[in-house]
Amino acid sequence: MPDSYAHIVERLCGEFDGRVPLPVVTQIVRQCRRDANGSDSHFPADPTPRGLEGLARRRLLAAAGHGGTTGRGDETS
Repeated sequence: MPDSYAHIVERLCGEFDGRVPLPVVTQIVRQCRRDANGSDSHFPADPTPRGLEGLARRRLLAAAGHGGTTGRGDETS
């Protein structure tokens, strides 16, 4: 994971400490990166770290509030 994305994981881990474990935060950030690079994506080909962080944050909020899903219906544990 590029350094800028490691910083995203670090910030989000601090924000979701006690609600979403580190492996899940990492998984969601990676998944957001893959989704943003998908051919049918609504994101630029190389999303900015800020945009990626916002997408990951929305999914983490869903995971923290809805019993452990990534916000896409995928189980996180």
